[in-house]
Amino acid sequence: MENRKEKKVNEKELIAEIKKTLTGIAQNNSSWRLMLGRETLSATDVIQRLDRDKKLRKMVLTQSLGLAIEMFHKGREKIEGSSGTPKV
Repeated sequence: MENRKEKKVNEKELIAEIKKTLTGIAQNNSSWRLMLGRETLSATDVIQRLDRDKKLRKMVLTQSLGLAIEMFHKGREKIEGSSGTPKV
């Protein structure tokens, strides 16, 4: 049996990656907006509020992880479908 250490990603690391992505979005797409009910936030607004707004941070983390899992799953389906590997 292979002895591997699990690498756990903590919330700070995830938030740092999300901020990095949002910084790129802010630079390349100034029209990007996050709609929160009656409130509309630019990528820069989201970056600034992530550190102090726990509710927003939790929502962004949850949505980001959900999207990442969905994208991983769809990519895996695409690979398995094109390689002839039976789907499980």
